[in-house]
This record gives sequence, C-alpha cells and structure tokens, in this order.
Amino acid sequence: MEESTGSMFKLNATKYSIWKSRMEDLLFCRDLYDPIEGDSTKPKYKDDKAWERTNRKTIGLIRQWIGNSIYHHVTQETNVKVLWDKLTNLYTRKTLQNKALLVKKLVHLRYQDEGDMAVHMSNF
Repeated sequence: MEESTGSMFKLNATKYSIWKSRMEDLLFCRDLYDPIEGDSTKPKYKDDKAWERTNRKTIGLIRQWIGNSIYHHVTQETNVKVLWDKLTNLYTRKTLQNKALLVKKLVHLRYQDEGDMAVHMSNF
C-alpha cells in the first residue's frame, strides 16, 4: 500500500524553507533521516550495505520531490548529505537575499497623502 505524502510539493526554486521542513518530516516518517543528519559518514551501528541502501533510498525520495527546472543541480549526486547540503547552499542564500530586499522595500515604503490606506498597505 502506498504511503501518503500529505501536502508535499515539488521544489522549484521557490518556497525552499517550507519544502525543506516538509521533506524533513517525510524523511523522519520513513526513517530515512540519518543520512542527512550530522556528517556523511556511516554510523558504527550500520553495516556498509545497509547504509548504502538507506543513502540510495533517501536520495530517491528527495529527488522525487525536486522539480525539473532544478533537477540538474542534483542529478549526479550519489551521497545524500552532499545533495542535501547543495540544496541548502543554493536556496538558503537566495532566501536571505529575498529577505534583505523585502526589508529594504519596507524601509522605503512611504504613504501618499490623501491616498487609500488599504491600497498603500497592499503595495508591500
């Protein structure tokens, strides 16, 4: 029987923070979170074959929820920790830039006299 993925959506260079949170939940629910935690080394309690299988299953699940427009960034990765860190580096940086632009826009937002307050507030 197929497991439900809830409201999971494919990552397409937007809403990374929401996608990441939902993907982490999905990985935890399927007991596949170990490979992206900490470093990329195999835990002592797992044998090589089991660790490789977990790594591969995790890569497959993550790639399944990455949109075609950004899939090329992770298509060659064989280590899930490297794949996860690559996505983090690609999209966390952009999210911080977007936040800086929003703060700048907010700082420069000025109310026009005799203007409609609802229109003014919706501009931000």
